Amino acid sequence: MATPALSRKLILGLLSAAALSLPASAAVKVGEAVEVTLRVTGQDGEIARGGAIHRDERIRTNASGVGGFRFDDGTKLAIGPNSTVVIDRYVYAGGSTAKRLAIGATKGTLRWISGKSDHSAYKIRTPSGTLGVRGTAFDIYVGRNGVTAVTLLNGQARFCGASGCQTLTRRCEVIIARPGGAVTKPRGITRNLGLGVPAAEAFPFLAGTVRVPRGFLAGASCAGLAPPLRNNGFQQPTPSPEFNFPERQRDGRDNQ
Repeated sequence: MATPALSRKLILGLLSAAALSLPASAAVKVGEAVEVTLRVTGQDGEIARGGAIHRDERIRTNASGVGGFRFDDGTKLAIGPNSTVVIDRYVYAGGSTAKRLAIGATKGTLRWISGKSDHSAYKIRTPSGTLGVRGTAFDIYVGRNGVTAVTLLNGQARFCGASGCQTLTRRCEVIIARPGGAVTKPRGITRNLGLGVPAAEAFPFLAGTVRVPRGFLAGASCAGLAPPLRNNGFQQPTPSPEFNFPERQRDGRDNQ
């Protein structure tokens, strides 16, 4: 006859085995894919449009893949080519809001558009620090060496690294951070940011070289990424408008 201690061990062992045998699809669903271009994969293999995304899921794209995802609180996340993002945490607050939504941006580029949850619920972790958001849309780039750049589209975002924090408050401002290093002061984005790759490659959604899913501020751009215009054959650059957001109405709503 088994002793009470042995019985408890048997029960715990059976529960652990059952948990390990659960399919990935039994994980907690926190959103779905609204658009997928070419190859985007998650814990259950390739993700198709309408497919679920889950808490603790790692999402990857190939060299041509782009994924658009909507979380249950309305937050939108677009992932560019050659990128990896982990859904670290999603805690429901009741209804259609989240008490905590945290993701890890491991490499590549992504676009974030906040949903209906309180701004304190959102955290984005990168190899160079953590980003907190306030009613915000922004693009993030994470390079192979962990260097991180963030460009603000609207709202506010505060990035904190090993040596301090910086707050983005103006459209098309960018900060750059490196693992264990300082965070640069916000400045206007330009075509050469010292990231090791051109800014248009780091921020392909803003540069227009990669199509962002419809409804994810697809028309957003920054003049600093536009090629210089030439006037009258004198080969001199002409000024460009500071910002271009055709999808945003004056009241801040997304037309798409």
